[in-house]
Amino acid sequence: MTFVGMVLLLGFILILPLGVSSVYGENSWNVFLNPYEGLQQDELFAPHELPISSGDTVTWINQDSVTHKITSGIAAHPDYSGEFFSTDVLSPGDSFSVSLENQGFAGYYYFCEIHPWFTGKIFFEDRPGMYKSTLDFSYDLQDSEVLSITGLVDSDLSTSSYEILIFDSKNNLIFQKIDSFEADATFDVSVDVSNSNWKHDENYVAKLVYGVPSESTSLFMTILVPKLDGELVSKSLEFCQYSESDFLFEDVLIPSWYSKSLCWFGNGLVVQKEVSDSLGFFQDLL
Repeated sequence: MTFVGMVLLLGFILILPLGVSSVYGENSWNVFLNPYEGLQQDELFAPHELPISSGDTVTWINQDSVTHKITSGIAAHPDYSGEFFSTDVLSPGDSFSVSLENQGFAGYYYFCEIHPWFTGKIFFEDRPGMYKSTLDFSYDLQDSEVLSITGLVDSDLSTSSYEILIFDSKNNLIFQKIDSFEADATFDVSVDVSNSNWKHDENYVAKLVYGVPSESTSLFMTILVPKLDGELVSKSLEFCQYSESDFLFEDVLIPSWYSKSLCWFGNGLVVQKEVSDSLGFFQDLL
């Protein structure tokens, strides 16, 4: 039997719905529900496949404008759907959390009862005996603006699909890409890290997810945050008191309400690029 054939067989046996524990784990992960209109089958849930450790907590957050309802199982086998867990009806903005422990299964599938063609999967990356087919997984940062992630997997997995997930140090999902390995089993992903989403943290982990049963390989990355302009920080805190009328800041006329944002910048809640972009916006209004 080929490697892929063995993986598919084991996937059929192991990837089963898992029971839900009432005890919350050490780590928490979010699965976001995107606006479903026009999405492909694997694009409603972000991440589509989420690797976790036993005891972790998973929260589904409905960012869509329509209602969803998540249940364990596979829509094609309704006798088992919802047997292990089922969320409440998730209206726009609602969320639902469960804590999951490895009870001997590799993970479980789930789907939306209202839109059953949308499916997702959660699996345990700390399970004993998980395959490790990643031969190379590395990154390079070009001009502090483009993150290049490259790698190589076992040749039997060429042209099969994979998912790249990047999380910050607080497990916030910063980037997701679903693609297929090249014919030579390589992959190459470029990520624009110039925007402010990447300026709040320096420590990230990229996860390469692929295969059946699912594998996950982690790559820890450091993307340095530019040093703050100390004078600008001090000046921002000084101008926090200006809240009754418009005022000049860095030679730009600023509306009074923006003084709160300067306070947030001075206290580390807003990054310097966001302030610079705001100053440019107000300058263009003149």
